[in-house]
Amino acid sequence: MQINSYSRVAMESQISNRKADLNTKLEDTNTKSANSTKDIDKDKLDKLASLSGKSITELYTMSFMQQTLNISSSNSFSQANIANLANSNNSLSSILSSVDFKAIGYEGKDILSLSSEEAKELIGEDGFFGVTKTSQRLADFVINGAGEDIDKLQKGLEGLKSGFEQAEKMWGGKLPDISYETIDKAIEKVTQKINGLGGNSLDINA
Repeated sequence: MQINSYSRVAMESQISNRKADLNTKLEDTNTKSANSTKDIDKDKLDKLASLSGKSITELYTMSFMQQTLNISSSNSFSQANIANLANSNNSLSSILSSVDFKAIGYEGKDILSLSSEEAKELIGEDGFFGVTKTSQRLADFVINGAGEDIDKLQKGLEGLKSGFEQAEKMWGGKLPDISYETIDKAIEKVTQKINGLGGNSLDINA
């Protein structure tokens, strides 16, 4: 009995020592992790502190311009492909499979499976990709995103034009007439907003 008692005490002592070692290692790891996090936070804070308010505003505005460019390009390129399908029996370009239609608000039938009649409806007067709705969608993105900030509105206007030019490059030349009518109307709406705020709209002609 005494041997067993000694043996049990020895085992408990070993377990206790192992737990203590494990706790020490965990504490060391947590301390290193905490210090590492402090270093990362300090780095981030130092970088942020080095940026002026103007620089942060410029980064934010340029990001908005890029978003506008993407929206303009996606809408213009999609509209052109759908217009092409509506006026011929050609199938839609497979490159449209990379367009995020949900991001531009389209929730209808799969674009790649449209018939020419369905495509005509989509680019018609009341269609999602018609001149009225597409130009309004583009203008609203800029106006709602920029609010009363004239600089941001101007960058959004630049983004509209750049996105349209990108769509032309993807298309490989002149887009269908509906695309030019659409971008002109979108630019006109944003220009009116800038002028209404007393700003000087950029000279952008699609």
